[in-house]
Amino acid sequence: LEARKTVLGEAHPDTLSSMNSLANAVGKQGRYKEAEEQYRECLEKTKMGLGEAHPSTLSSMYNLASAVDKQGRYKEAEELHHQCLEARKTVLGEAHPDT
Repeated sequence: LEARKTVLGEAHPDTLSSMNSLANAVGKQGRYKEAEEQYRECLEKTKMGLGEAHPSTLSSMYNLASAVDKQGRYKEAEELHHQCLEARKTVLGEAHPDT
């Protein structure tokens, strides 16, 4: 991740993909708070680099909602999942598998 940040820049899609993968690995270890922080950073950078409507941004939003959910903050997770669902409906369409 650090090498990609240095070589490609923090907002490059490959860097963001690595950031997301690292957050996934951290979350799978049960370190949900740390994963949440990484997902939040990834989401903000993905929004800036790719835009709010990009599928990668929507995936980052979904991953953040899941990390929040795993911490028992169900109301906040529900709100994030709802935002993600509505954005996916708009961007991908209601019949898309990711919606």
